[in-house]
Amino acid sequence: MDRVVDRRTVLAATGVALAGCSGVGNEPHSRTPTADADREPFSSDWPTFARDEANTGYAADISGPYIEIEERWRFDAEGSFVASPAVAGNTLYVGGNDGSVYAIDPYVGAEIWSFESEGSISGTPAVIDGTVYVGSSDTLFALDAQDGSERWRFDAGGRIATSPTVVDRIVYFGGVHSTVFAVDRESGERQWRFRTGASVLGAPAVIDGTVYVGSSDQRVYALDAATGDEAWRFGARGSIGGGPAVADGTVYVSPHDGNVYALDAATGDEAWRFDLGGWAHGTPAVTDDAVFVGSNDGYLYAIGTGTDEPDGLWRFRTGDSVIASPAATGEHVFVGSTSGNVFAILPDEGATVWRFETETEIHGGLAVTDDWLYFGGTDGTVYALGSG
Repeated sequence: MDRVVDRRTVLAATGVALAGCSGVGNEPHSRTPTADADREPFSSDWPTFARDEANTGYAADISGPYIEIEERWRFDAEGSFVASPAVAGNTLYVGGNDGSVYAIDPYVGAEIWSFESEGSISGTPAVIDGTVYVGSSDTLFALDAQDGSERWRFDAGGRIATSPTVVDRIVYFGGVHSTVFAVDRESGERQWRFRTGASVLGAPAVIDGTVYVGSSDQRVYALDAATGDEAWRFGARGSIGGGPAVADGTVYVSPHDGNVYALDAATGDEAWRFDLGGWAHGTPAVTDDAVFVGSNDGYLYAIGTGTDEPDGLWRFRTGDSVIASPAATGEHVFVGSTSGNVFAILPDEGATVWRFETETEIHGGLAVTDDWLYFGGTDGTVYALGSG
């Protein structure tokens, strides 16, 4: 039997008053962060958009929270959150439309530090080797992960729309100025740039020396990671808002033409396409044998990849559009919806494990670690869910 948990059930079960949410705590800035020595690192991080540089959105070694779900805390800010948080070590990092980057204690929801940038933040921070990389308006910032101090900034000359992807010594990102940039992560100096025909809105996927990126010009590009030279391009039938996901030599992308495409990573040749009931906005999550894609028709789709032809395994109704990219673990798929609900779903059959209800729209993806799940809402709230 499916276990469905909404916010009212969660709060009632944990003795929290529904009106004021008094046991959860609505004053994060007055809370005290746990001492560094007592804040144990998670055994499995989610340090960047879609968890890894290939944008798979997949953590095979964890299950995520799935029993006795409860709201652990919430963190309130002035602006909305439209991108997923990142978790690295023992800290949660998230950027908001109020222009601030927040470092938050992931166990109690207390602010550790905040950095005020010069514009809104629509991408997920990437946290690598003690540095937080994040785009704000037309500037890419590198911040010290420990205290939020600025290390360097790079002027992109136009609004940065993507989450950054960091591989080896390079930060890759794109923006509405129809450009993909490669910037040295230590110095902030530009290494190369590549011009597309329109905005680049989804995070680049970088794997095996190649950068894969989609554009609103209806094309997927494969670029040499060292030089920015074009290796191939693929023409879809609609603009591409999310980033590509790459796994096992295949690039998965979901443009605004109602299809999910599987492309050969080496050549760009189309292997197959799958017709959705609507068009997708986010980046697919890719596991060992399936692709999970959210659609504006309100469904999350599961597509089997075990054969030469795509297999529509199931579709799951969320109640409204799915703008957020899903997250997959070894045992579950998690997704948020503009209906205000977050769902945990069994990947083999599409059955509900639990549902958590909020009073806000969810546009950004989820960060999943061990027994915790984090996401932000358009009401300016970051939520933390955990297993009891």
